[in-house]
Amino acid sequence: MKKNIIGYCVLLLGMLIIPGLSLAQEADTVPELVDDIQVDVKNVSVDAKTKTLTLDLFLISYQKNPREFKLNTFATQVLDTKGQTYMYSTMQMGKVLIKLSDRQNYLHYFMEDEVPVAFKITVDNWTKGNKAKAVKLVFEDSAEVGKFIEKAVNL
Repeated sequence: MKKNIIGYCVLLLGMLIIPGLSLAQEADTVPELVDDIQVDVKNVSVDAKTKTLTLDLFLISYQKNPREFKLNTFATQVLDTKGQTYMYSTMQMGKVLIKLSDRQNYLHYFMEDEVPVAFKITVDNWTKGNKAKAVKLVFEDSAEVGKFIEKAVNL
């Protein structure tokens, strides 16, 4: 009798825990939207010869109407595993190319609904052995002019 009660308790506990674990796994694979924008990481690479880190991302807008995407270029940075931040050398969204030397505060891009846009960030003088951990994107909220959203994307 005692074995049956223990067996039922273990079975009941397993039934309660296992569905929760499977839901957690599903939640990890669902892309996170911030201001109706999804950011996907395509590729992260380091060129040892030129000491350049290259991040290839895709941004997708899920708003019903086309929108202007306004990215703060100086606040957008790459973080390494040590927590150090790096400014971009160049960033390109679609055909719009901005160099750090241009000293341009914002990147403006017209995004259409559900159309992936390639977004490439390069960082010069990347230290050998460093690993990029995340990229911090800072962009204007589509609902409130002047309010900026900070989104960290793990690499």
